[in-house]
Amino acid sequence: MSENITQQIQILINQFNTKNFELVISKGKVLLKKNPEYVILYNLIGSSYQNTGQYNKAQKSFVDGLKLDPKNIALMNNLAMAYKNLLKYSESEELYLKIISLNNKYINAYINLGNLKRDLNKFPEAIKLYEKALLLDQKNPTIHYLLAIANQGIGNFAESITYSNKTLELDPNFTRADHIISQSTKYENSNKHLDSLKNKIKNFDEKSNEKIDIYFSLAKAEEDLGNIESASNYLIKANALKKKIINYNVAKEVSLLTNIKNRFEILQPINSQHQISDNIIFILGMPRSGTSLVEQIITSHSQVFGGGELPILSKIIKDNFIDDQQFIKEDFKKILNDELAMASLRNEYLNYIRYFNYKEKFITDKAPLNFRWIGFIRYILPNAKIIHCERDSKNNCLSMFKNLFEGGLNFTYDQKDLVKYYQEYKKLMIFWNTKYSNNILNVKYENLIKNNQEEIKKIINFCGLDWEENCLNFHKNKTPIKTMSTAQARKPIYRTSLNTFDKFKKYLNIIDKSL
Repeated sequence: MSENITQQIQILINQFNTKNFELVISKGKVLLKKNPEYVILYNLIGSSYQNTGQYNKAQKSFVDGLKLDPKNIALMNNLAMAYKNLLKYSESEELYLKIISLNNKYINAYINLGNLKRDLNKFPEAIKLYEKALLLDQKNPTIHYLLAIANQGIGNFAESITYSNKTLELDPNFTRADHIISQSTKYENSNKHLDSLKNKIKNFDEKSNEKIDIYFSLAKAEEDLGNIESASNYLIKANALKKKIINYNVAKEVSLLTNIKNRFEILQPINSQHQISDNIIFILGMPRSGTSLVEQIITSHSQVFGGGELPILSKIIKDNFIDDQQFIKEDFKKILNDELAMASLRNEYLNYIRYFNYKEKFITDKAPLNFRWIGFIRYILPNAKIIHCERDSKNNCLSMFKNLFEGGLNFTYDQKDLVKYYQEYKKLMIFWNTKYSNNILNVKYENLIKNNQEEIKKIINFCGLDWEENCLNFHKNKTPIKTMSTAQARKPIYRTSLNTFDKFKKYLNIIDKSL
């Protein structure tokens, strides 16, 4: 390798490490054209595409690199991640297993395959893979953290806290582990973890994700202790810092909701009765509106498999109906009325859920923001069940404002953004309920809490299922939960969440006065 090309590649590596991905792509492609034999360039360009969400281009770059160096494990690992991001789980798993066969000490393959298994709700398999990785490196805090998340997802809260503490023992600044502990802990006045959070907050500047983790954790602790003013102050700081770091503008997402409504207003309601039964139960609504609770109730039934928050419907809609400006394509009506196109999209959805290898008759899809796509569901999967979860607006918005979400949901980190988004959501749901009134069951969180037996029977009946007493014991359900609701949904019905906002209204004026 000449000194000149070595220097240029090092510059690209430095740019990649500082997250200047677009620059790496543009400069890397120029360099690659002149030096197509340098495998590292395929990896750098592909990884930059991966980091900017351009997974098809990432896949191509990694494949081209592997043509030159078929046993390059780093390229194979990155290609497997691209496949996973494209929801090509079989290809991804096959590649991870190939990596392990070539080098059974390559930790990333065990970790990434474990993450894939977790996506498919195969938590015991995920935990075994993480444990294999741990045998190779006991001092890797990320592996302990992943074991904490996996155990939390299946309700093993004590194990989750143990692994979180081990993570922090190895790396005290791994504050995501602090956040996990805060979710699973009922704080009392004397608490070592609370003391450590208060000491640790001084270690980070005002531009760090770690500080966000700690602010949210402290807000949870202070609320447990009844210090609502202090909890509110931490929440406001946490959300303001998060919004500043992600540099988010809600306008485009709000416009999309309006655009969907305007586009579907021109369509006649669909009355199609597809020959094949769509045994899918969509549970949707705003985040923190009771979707996890409803899924736990339904999946307590012997004939229902819990799919959790599936990414496939949003991928199908975005690939086929959303234009470069992030709005519905002008010719969307033509696509919807094309029977072959609808059959193809339907098969794409059904092929995806086959990855779960479930034996039950029904599967749930609990991605809350699927409320945006109800009109599309009616065309692509016309016989699917649609359950819309709704909650008192102020309590719902407070619950979102109180939580730090894993990915997306950027509208939740600012009171004004939350209110704008929530108001558009309400308008869209009024529209869907008018247009498809016979196809949507609206479940009010407050009614579910107050009249749980009656409401649960209504839900089970709507799904076309025979009654089973297990549905009343949903808190014993072992279905994995990958959301912030994992602790709450594993408890019997409790009423303390009904009027939570009353405590906070004095401090969250925008939500209070706007909803």
